[in-house]
Amino acid sequence: MKKLLFSLLILALLPAVKASATDAPKQKLVVETFLSDPVGEFTNVREKPNGAIKVRFSLANSSYPCFGLVDYNNGWWKIDYCYEAADPTPEYEELCRKAVGGYIHYSCVGIGTRNYGGQHIPLYATASKKSKVVYTIKEETIVSPVGVARGGDWVKVKTIDGKHEGWIQSEWLCSNPLTNCC
Repeated sequence: MKKLLFSLLILALLPAVKASATDAPKQKLVVETFLSDPVGEFTNVREKPNGAIKVRFSLANSSYPCFGLVDYNNGWWKIDYCYEAADPTPEYEELCRKAVGGYIHYSCVGIGTRNYGGQHIPLYATASKKSKVVYTIKEETIVSPVGVARGGDWVKVKTIDGKHEGWIQSEWLCSNPLTNCC
């Protein structure tokens, strides 16, 4: 009789547990980056991927724009938030406000590696230390993010020259363009 009551209690609670698990809000996986566009004088933030220009940033005026990026899709990141790493001006704050919700191409943003002591950082085939090492970063460099996984613990990156791509643990990355992240 006790087993039957216990089983009925468990069955009664299962739908509530399942509902609460499925009703939980989806966690945003944010990658923090800085503007690292080697190509032009201006970097365009667009209304949608390959869409109309929403706002333009420039590195020429000694600004250091940083972005929190989400929802990577086919080379484009959506800007979740924006800030100036140095001393923001009201004009710059307005640029950041306008950039939020826009899209920026992965090749225009970067993240520094944290191998300040000459450590070798492996890039893995998948977001796991058990997967194959596809490349090793041997000195401090800037990489471009092309994906994020596991609550942000892993970031898929591409080297600036585009020759190597793999997963790196986020603890090896620094999103501050002005200093290291020690």
